[in-house]
Formats: sequence, structure tokens, C-alpha cells
Amino acid sequence: EGQTPEEAVEAGLQKLGLPREYVLVETLVEGTKGFLGLGGRQARVRPTVTPAGERLFLGRRTVREVLERMGVEAEIQAREVQGLLRLEIRGEDAGLLIGKYGQTIESINFLVSIILSRRLGERVQIELDVEGYLERRCQSLEQRALRLAEQAKLTGEPVTLEPMSSADRRTIHLALKRDTQVRTGSLGEGPLRRLVITPVNRRV
Repeated sequence: EGQTPEEAVEAGLQKLGLPREYVLVETLVEGTKGFLGLGGRQARVRPTVTPAGERLFLGRRTVREVLERMGVEAEIQAREVQGLLRLEIRGEDAGLLIGKYGQTIESINFLVSIILSRRLGERVQIELDVEGYLERRCQSLEQRALRLAEQAKLTGEPVTLEPMSSADRRTIHLALKRDTQVRTGSLGEGPLRRLVITPVNRRV
């Protein structure tokens, strides 16, 4: 419901946590202002999730169920970008979900991906973000990659980073992809896997 059909639609979208393009809307009551503010009627609409929006809706519900079991209340918005299901978590306690170097949110991402894939019967790629953390983390890693690449070129020695997730390693790799004076590679296995930045003109 809302003062106008537009407000009612916005209220429905907020409750569903979905963009407008994934929701069909049926107007039940247009709404009236009444006379001198008296006798008016609220506008009422019935939003229905489209088949394309079902993945987003179920993804949002899955994240909410996991957070509820963790005792965390948060607002969750869902959207799909080139087949990737992106779920943004916001709320007063949302920051607790990030963890050191993003390890907690990465674990939740992995768990939700498994649950959602089983529910849909297909492999689903998802990306969980908390209060814009991923973008800040990405920018930080890119800046660090550029600094370490300069260090490697000045010293002529490889620079080995601490163990990090595959997503973080990929971010650094892409940041240095166009730098023809260095190359990136990996060292180690599993959670101990490290990224190495090696200068092309390495000292012997």
C-alpha cells in the first residue's frame, strides 16, 4: 500500500528486495486523497515475481535464512549482472559479516552458493557484498598491486604476497595484466596459495 500507486509499487519492491524489471504489478486500488485529507483511500497493488526474478528472490531468501541462523538482521537487495547473482547486505550489524580480510563473507558466499545451487538444481554463481566492501577491497588491492609491481621492477626481485582468496588473486592479476614489465603467478596450494609478482628483467 501507499499514498499513490507509485509509492505502493516502491513499498512492494522494498519488501521483495528486487529491481522493478523482475516484478509484474497489478493495481488493485488507484487511491484517492479525499476531501481536506478525510475519506481518502490508500493505493493498493499486487506485485508478482517474474520467472526471471525467481532466482533473485530465492537467492535473497536463502541469504536471509543463513543470516537469521547467525542472529544477524539485515536488509538484502538482489540483482543479476551477466549471469552473476549479486546480493548486497546492509544493516547495523552487517559489518560483522566481513571478517578479517573478508574471510567471513567469503565463507557465507560459499555456503549460500551450495544451498542455492541445490535448491535450483543448477550451479549458481553468486557474489555477496556487505555495505560496498567488495568495491573498497578491490580498489585497495589494485592500488597495492601497482605499488608492489613498482617494487619488483626497482629491486629486480619477485614479491610474494600473503595467502589470499582466488578472487583477490584474480583482482591483482587483472590489475597488472597490461604491465609488460612484470608477470604474476601462484605459489602453494589451497588456503595457503600465494600470488607472486615477478619482474621480467629479474636479477640473476
